[in-house]
Amino acid sequence: MSKQYTQRSLEERQQQMKEILENLENGVKEVFTSENYIRYLETFSKFHNYSFNNTILILMQCPKASFVASYKDWTEKFNRIVKKGSKGIQILVPTPKKYWEEEECTRPDGSKYKRKIEKRKLYFKIGHVFDLSQTTGDELPRLTQNLEFDTPELNKLLNSLLATSEVPIRYDHDLKTDTDPNGYYSLVKKEICLKPVLSALHKLKTIIHEYSHYYQETLFKEHTKDFDRDTKEVVAESCAYCVIEMLANETSMEKLSSEEYSFGYIASWGSKDLKELRATLEMISKLSNLIFDWVSKQFVVS
Repeated sequence: MSKQYTQRSLEERQQQMKEILENLENGVKEVFTSENYIRYLETFSKFHNYSFNNTILILMQCPKASFVASYKDWTEKFNRIVKKGSKGIQILVPTPKKYWEEEECTRPDGSKYKRKIEKRKLYFKIGHVFDLSQTTGDELPRLTQNLEFDTPELNKLLNSLLATSEVPIRYDHDLKTDTDPNGYYSLVKKEICLKPVLSALHKLKTIIHEYSHYYQETLFKEHTKDFDRDTKEVVAESCAYCVIEMLANETSMEKLSSEEYSFGYIASWGSKDLKELRATLEMISKLSNLIFDWVSKQFVVS
């Protein structure tokens, strides 16, 4: 599959990308109209939205973090218990403090007097939250379904991607339960980690997703520096869907699709008006084409 694309094929790829993005948008819209989405929304609306700085703090300490909450919230809102021995993730908690300051005032007759004025100043203290993977209890509703598809060609492709990647990719054997993420890009170690117990197709999708995060934090950092986490996740999963669809078109391999996972994932991070998706179509297209060029060159049909 390693070939030079002509100008005509580049035009074809642009048309192909347009069609793929249209299918993606329509698929996500369908998720928003499902009964499962209403139940999902009711649960996840209880999670606190953290500031950009706290989000970075969380990911620096726990790169695999997906949904975080305080010990109290896990117990009272979600009926889940933090596992014994779990280490809390530090965040900055805004704490307004009240103080009094004297102010000189003038009476109507011109005489002076002083009065105390109440003022407030914002301080920050260290608080702790815990990730979903550090808890146990009632299951949270899901919009995604893991991909189950393995072929010798896909396994060869995975081995080739691990060998040729410009960023280290390794298996993290601590990722093994349903509440653990399928992978993550570490901002500290600058590496991609994968859950070992996944099908070949889901590993491929996860690599592409995390590669998008890698490029968002490096090559395209100036373009994505103002993106919040929701937008970055929508971009990453959109790239995963697009690249796999492009690969499916090139190989004509049946069942090579991530829609059972990607549509729900994007719906879980995005808003119902699809503003995160629509505002980043150009970025998704650029990243998808860049990653596809690497992935497609490693694919060899037996």
